[in-house]
Amino acid sequence: PVLAQDNAAEAKVVESSSATQTVSPEAQAVLDRMSTFLQGLKSFSIRSVSTRDEVVAFGYKLQHNETSTITVQKPNMLRSEVVGDIRNRTFVYDGKNLTIFSPDDNAYAIAPAPDTLGKLIGGLLNAGIEMPTIDVLVQASKGNIAENVRGGILVGETLIEGVACDHLAFRQADADWQIWVEQGARPLLKKLVVTTRYEVGDPQYTAVLHWNLNPKIDSNTFVFTPPKGANKIPFVDPAAINVVEP
Repeated sequence: PVLAQDNAAEAKVVESSSATQTVSPEAQAVLDRMSTFLQGLKSFSIRSVSTRDEVVAFGYKLQHNETSTITVQKPNMLRSEVVGDIRNRTFVYDGKNLTIFSPDDNAYAIAPAPDTLGKLIGGLLNAGIEMPTIDVLVQASKGNIAENVRGGILVGETLIEGVACDHLAFRQADADWQIWVEQGARPLLKKLVVTTRYEVGDPQYTAVLHWNLNPKIDSNTFVFTPPKGANKIPFVDPAAINVVEP
């Protein structure tokens, strides 16, 4: 019976993806509920624990671990600390500049940034700069993570770390993704899985999110102080992060 349900859900996603864009009313209702709640938050922090597949020779997959903590204060403050197997990095945005620091290289770069978080996110996506939980930030900044989907459904209900969640599945041109949204008064994104299609091994990115809606924010949270001996290097393309809001 479980396998039959899985096949039925897969068929619904594939069927809905045959149209230009078909998201079921049930799935859209969950997305709308989550968006409204996230856009109403003034500040929050997210600790995410994630895994990322790397496809190496002969299609063999390696799984890399990553932990990140992102703190946001709307409309234009952000700090993200990322520690992982592949690389470590820090992002600091103060409403005027974006600083990216690489502890592995003891080097940092600073570029003028847009004046709102929404515009910054659009710029990061445009520049191809990866930041964990950027999908959440899109939704929290009046963006629409379902904008490019071809199909989406509400799969059902499940528990993520003991919390009742709605499970949604979506298909885009080159990726499938799933999200789990907390039920009840706090429709927070609890888990995210992205499968890259048309690549050898169909690599996946998986993240489980832990939220703090009352984060401790002080005067230094959104200030970057270079470590002793850190080298300042040029930002590759500072103009790329200055684009319109998504």
